[in-house]
Amino acid sequence: MKIKVCYLIGQLGAGGAEGQLLVLIRGIDHSRFEPALIVETGHGIERVNGCVKDVRVLRQSSKPIRATIQRAYHGARTLRRLCGEMDKMRPDILHAFLPGCVIYAGGERLLKQFPQVIASRRSLVGCYRPKGRLEAFADIVATRASDFVLGNSRAIVEELVRQDGVPESCTQVIYNGVDTERFSAAKRPGMRSEFGWSEKQIVFGMVANFFPYKRHLDFVRAAALIHAAVPRSRFLLVGEDRGETPAVQKAIQEAGLELYTRIVPGTPTPELAFAAMDVYICTSETEGFSNVLLEAMATGLPVIATNVGGNPEAVAEGVNGTLVPTHAPELMARAAVELAALPERLRQWAENSRRRAEELFSLKKMVQAHEELYTRLASQSRTSAWRRLAGRGVKGIAPMRAEL
Repeated sequence: MKIKVCYLIGQLGAGGAEGQLLVLIRGIDHSRFEPALIVETGHGIERVNGCVKDVRVLRQSSKPIRATIQRAYHGARTLRRLCGEMDKMRPDILHAFLPGCVIYAGGERLLKQFPQVIASRRSLVGCYRPKGRLEAFADIVATRASDFVLGNSRAIVEELVRQDGVPESCTQVIYNGVDTERFSAAKRPGMRSEFGWSEKQIVFGMVANFFPYKRHLDFVRAAALIHAAVPRSRFLLVGEDRGETPAVQKAIQEAGLELYTRIVPGTPTPELAFAAMDVYICTSETEGFSNVLLEAMATGLPVIATNVGGNPEAVAEGVNGTLVPTHAPELMARAAVELAALPERLRQWAENSRRRAEELFSLKKMVQAHEELYTRLASQSRTSAWRRLAGRGVKGIAPMRAEL
């Protein structure tokens, strides 16, 4: 009998968690598992066409709800609808992605006693959890109510145990997977030639939406120091505006870097952006486990990253890159200038990045780890259900068990 796994996520637009879920749904063994999907809103739902037969939408409007009372009202209605869908679908496992849906799944687990609930946390709480608010309390309660909690880095799992009180035995690290065919070490024509940059120049880049915690201004400060020491350096920033782009553009102008820097406001082909780079830089002040670090590594890029969250799990110091403290653009620049002066180290770190992505962070390893977890939890759930029935003295249980 197939194990029915129902995935719960807010929507399926562009995003790291959404992309990883789509890869998981497509890659899971459909002869052993039956995937189903519930989304809070229908945005991006066409991305699962042909992959999932059973898809349900909890609410039609995708507009953000800002007022606290309205959020509570819509949250209660959404939870009620989720419980109704669970009654109809009866999956073995409900796997929730991202904080809002983890809260709904935890509420469903407290109100109902089925199915097994897995919560996936993909960011450190400092990145998303408000302090002293109702949502923060709900997030903690829902996480603890889940049967199992996944983190995509050791840093996240350690925080789950230390800060949220989740038993270590109910946690596991499953790293993100990267498409090593799409993000290939083979350089392809694309953005580099479009910008008029030659192979003689060395391109430092970052792919990240312009959120404050990504610290793009630190990237610009480092870039100014790098260019002063390495005039052939060029800089590429790729990401959607989340409020910081005007300030970053102003900083670029004030640093005199307009002729040497390009900002690309998001792209459906990030592999071409990585192919234009020679070194990847990450200036974030907080990270869970960065998909773009893996994509950069798969492309064969040395990495200079801040020593936060899961970054040390992706970047091996002195092997495929180096780590620096947060809010330290001077140290970031020093590492970049040193790497630019050592072409043999740059080449070796590039090769090691590609090898590390293939060996540790493949899509196959990510999907297989989920399959093993689903099998184990479904087996435990069915055994527990059997024991509950047997404990109630249901007539005929013992003979049926013998036949099985």
